[in-house]
Amino acid sequence: MDIQDIIEIFILAAVVFIPLGYALRSRLPHWKNRFATRFLSPRYLTPITISSINKIRKGSATLPENSAATGKSKTSL
Repeated sequence: MDIQDIIEIFILAAVVFIPLGYALRSRLPHWKNRFATRFLSPRYLTPITISSINKIRKGSATLPENSAATGKSKTSL
């Protein structure tokens, strides 16, 4: 295999894949999103239930008025 053959392969690949990528650039994100929603599970999402909302509300109701570190109020002016 000569350097001339390698250059021809690169030129052929550029002629084929650059127009193909240009044509698919608007359609490919739709395929990617569809694939992700069908086959990949959400990793960082947790379902919000009534019990989790109640725990958040109970936790925020028991916060002290003053910060233990600074002694200042946590409410904004």
